[in-house]
Amino acid sequence: MIQQKQVLVLINPTRRFRHVRRLQRLLRQHDRILEVRVTESKADLMRQVSEFTQSEFAHLLVWGGDGTAHDAINSLYRGKIAMVGEHVGEDVGGPLGEQELESVVAGESFRKAVGFFRGGTGNGIQDSYEVPVRMARQVDTYIEAVKHGYTIDVDLIEIEYNNTTRYAQLIGMGYDAETLAKREQYKEKTAKGRTVTRPGMIQYLVSAIGYGLGDGFKRRTTFNLDLFSGKYAFRGPRVNAEFPFARLSLERSPVMLEIGTRPYYGKMFKVCPDVVCNDGHIDVYVYDFAGRLDGLRNLADVWFGRHSRINQRYARAAKPVIERYEVGALHVSSEKPFRFHADGELLGADVPSADGRYRVSLRVLPRALTFLVPAPFYRLFHPRLEETVVK
Repeated sequence: MIQQKQVLVLINPTRRFRHVRRLQRLLRQHDRILEVRVTESKADLMRQVSEFTQSEFAHLLVWGGDGTAHDAINSLYRGKIAMVGEHVGEDVGGPLGEQELESVVAGESFRKAVGFFRGGTGNGIQDSYEVPVRMARQVDTYIEAVKHGYTIDVDLIEIEYNNTTRYAQLIGMGYDAETLAKREQYKEKTAKGRTVTRPGMIQYLVSAIGYGLGDGFKRRTTFNLDLFSGKYAFRGPRVNAEFPFARLSLERSPVMLEIGTRPYYGKMFKVCPDVVCNDGHIDVYVYDFAGRLDGLRNLADVWFGRHSRINQRYARAAKPVIERYEVGALHVSSEKPFRFHADGELLGADVPSADGRYRVSLRVLPRALTFLVPAPFYRLFHPRLEETVVK
């Protein structure tokens, strides 16, 4: 039976106020177990998420734009690390090392789970974990998940750049990052008088088309990729190919470079189609289309993650295929500053390292957070093994 006030709900109403009011009405039906709070700003959201890690609440539900989910993930993971450093180190007789901290954060001692309502334009996190579209169904789904304990431990990616650390599940460089940069020109004022980038899929599509029709396929960044503890993992329509490596160094000038522990970005854009959310690896995809015509010809297959079809055509024509790697860590560097996004948040590597290059370093944090998930998604990871006869 669900205990009283077991779930904290944070609503970050940056826009879509009609949706906020409807969500609040739906949540009132479960006010015996939910405590609903409306945040006043990004800083307020992150503060309350951090406080949640040390509260009596077992679960957190968040509604807001695409950036809200990214902010919540960062604040939640930082809060867990701070909690471990403050309390657990004393129990083991001293401070924990970095790997020990991560082990405890991912362990059974810290099982607070988070779930995300659909409140943004892209909703890539929600698509990746099969969160329903209808708002009423979302509420019912998460109440069911709380009641039955439908949770999954998921991997995060630690991002180090410009002497800063962030956490995310999807990082993109090239076309999608430049599209986000182009979208920055569309501004509007909020009800509180703040100037923000205009949300919505229309602005994103206009930016993507404009960048593609311009010099988007010609203006590429040359990256040096240093991949560690992984394997090359080609997926074809008939044959798969793999080879392991301790370290692999590559130089590429791709249209897009996608790095993820979840498959979807934007409106059901399956940009990392082979990802498993908790296998302890980062999937790296190198999209190396020769030009605009190749990109347009393969647009549908790229969008729906049908890489085997693309690779089949390209292999026959002796063209570069979409390369895929599974790694534990990687460094991405360039001679020039470059943009990238983390869960749709536009960032940039613009502070040179000691060697004069601009660098982003990434590594997997296995099972770093616990997500509340819909029952069908949970069952994918929990087959009915009790009915299986093992001989």
